[in-house]
Amino acid sequence: MPFLGVLLMVAAGAAVWWWRLKMVKEAGSEIIDSVERMRGAFNRRQFRKKAEAAPLASIQNPAIAAVVFFLTLANEKPMQKDLAKEIIRERMKDIIAAKDMDEVLIFADWTAGSVVNIDDPLRRFRDLWLNALDDGERRQLISMAEDIADAGGERTMQQADVLQKLKRALLN
Repeated sequence: MPFLGVLLMVAAGAAVWWWRLKMVKEAGSEIIDSVERMRGAFNRRQFRKKAEAAPLASIQNPAIAAVVFFLTLANEKPMQKDLAKEIIRERMKDIIAAKDMDEVLIFADWTAGSVVNIDDPLRRFRDLWLNALDDGERRQLISMAEDIADAGGERTMQQADVLQKLKRALLN
């Protein structure tokens, strides 16, 4: 009889340890699953950032970059966007050929629509502008940006902030 009790205790102990190991395995699987989900979310976020920046990355012309930047500024005040486009047409008529202006505005509007953060075009185009524009052209770019931000009334806080960053980036 004592032998049967010992055998029963060993069987019960083995069952308890088997159950504990099974729980450890399930916990490990859940941890691995959550890590894989986080890794997938990170990869999707990286891809999304690259996809959002792709239209901006394709621009190599400083004039087109400026129009995209201006329309990004104008998007902060959607009710005044048509006024901003007219200002862009007027101020850029000597820089961009009249026959190309509509196409440039359509492309720039599409590209500006995909911009999530108003600072992105400035970060993306800063080096392009620094390398391609002289000091007078940089000041002209800043002046145009200020005119776009002032279109239809007072500047928004985001516009004022990005204009300050633009001045710092191009004039220092």
